[in-house]
Amino acid sequence: MNLTLNQIKKIVSGRYQGDPTLLKKTIKHISIHSKDIYQNDLFIGIKGGKFDGDNFAISAIKKGAVAALISKDIKGIKNKIIVKSGREALGKIAQYWKAQFKLSLVAITGSNGKTTTKEMIGSILSFHLRSKTKLLMSQGNFNNDVGLPFSLLNIKKIHQCAVVEMGMNHKGEIRYLSKIAKPDIAVITNVGEAHIEFFTSKKGIAKAKSEIFEGLKKNGIAIINRDDEFYSFLKSVVQDKKIITFGLNSKSDIYIKKMIKGVSQIQTLKGQIDIRIKLQGEHNLKNVLAAIASAIALKIPLKTIKKGIEAVKPVNGRLEFKKGLYGSLVIDDTYNANPDSMRAAIDVLTNQDREKILIIGDMGELGKKAIQYHMSIGAYIKKNKILDVAGTGKLTKHTIDKCKGNAKWFDNKKALIQYVKTKMKKNSCVLVKGSRFMKMEEVVKALT
Repeated sequence: MNLTLNQIKKIVSGRYQGDPTLLKKTIKHISIHSKDIYQNDLFIGIKGGKFDGDNFAISAIKKGAVAALISKDIKGIKNKIIVKSGREALGKIAQYWKAQFKLSLVAITGSNGKTTTKEMIGSILSFHLRSKTKLLMSQGNFNNDVGLPFSLLNIKKIHQCAVVEMGMNHKGEIRYLSKIAKPDIAVITNVGEAHIEFFTSKKGIAKAKSEIFEGLKKNGIAIINRDDEFYSFLKSVVQDKKIITFGLNSKSDIYIKKMIKGVSQIQTLKGQIDIRIKLQGEHNLKNVLAAIASAIALKIPLKTIKKGIEAVKPVNGRLEFKKGLYGSLVIDDTYNANPDSMRAAIDVLTNQDREKILIIGDMGELGKKAIQYHMSIGAYIKKNKILDVAGTGKLTKHTIDKCKGNAKWFDNKKALIQYVKTKMKKNSCVLVKGSRFMKMEEVVKALT
């Protein structure tokens, strides 16, 4: 970043107190963590549910921060910009900084598939731009009202395109992020039950996801899942903007005509493209279609799209195939879990031509219907005739109770791992899945 302290003061409509000569100082780096402060950085105090970043401002100044941007007047700090909210100020700075550049920005939201779709679009763009340095990709979980602004603050003159995720668990969050980023292309992968704890219904989630279109530029393009139950609603929200649809439905602009020996024949607005997709599961086929739709919107040639998709490998912890004990196959899908992604993962296991073992942990943020959702997964496992199931977690006990066959529940992972090791053989395929807080990757580590 390259802004003076005075520019920042004006951008955030803040009140400055301190040495007036410092207002000419150029700020190249912002931090919200006092431990990460370097000489002449600007520290911003962010309030969270369990902490107040303003309380670390004095420590940041002692470590070399030129000033602190805070929401209360702290007497021990000489140079400070006082604002209503540090979080909102960070957003305003990021919005201003992004507006200084003429790059195409793709924003992605959805209950499932955001990161996978982002990685695929990024792969296509890397081939198209012939350089990864010209592409800005949001890293990890930098998809909320703190992470996204920091991603945008990394924009440089060399960047020609940016691909970012937008996550949410409350109404209004996507709207805020979209208006900061002002995307050229806005993608909704799907509307599912992730974070339903914070909404009264899936329609509420659909409305929250649709907020991504509110920041879409006038000539921007909306990418929508034609198969989604809320397709008509999402289409109505887009209004007069251009729409490109994707899905398994042949009414979609981008769809799969047929699959022959592992090659997907995909019909697009620019003709047919044959792609050998390395990712597993029907849901990942839809992620591929969403990425292709985005690339078409960016006017990228079909040959380049093919190269980009075929170069993509599974993201860590997302249906990642690994060598297991005794020559078995372990599918690591431990990144996170909700009812939709759990069913999708079970579908992948069901299609494996091996002896199947399913290991599951609790799904989080499901609210009052959490038990009901976990029971429904048990019924889905039973429907798919998966007999060897091992589970852990209080809610997963309800899943196990609904399963058929050799389903067992454990109150700790150590006992679960010991049991599963006795079941594993050379011809076994073991799928491990659960929400982030369950840390099911510990099970994968023990079995590989």
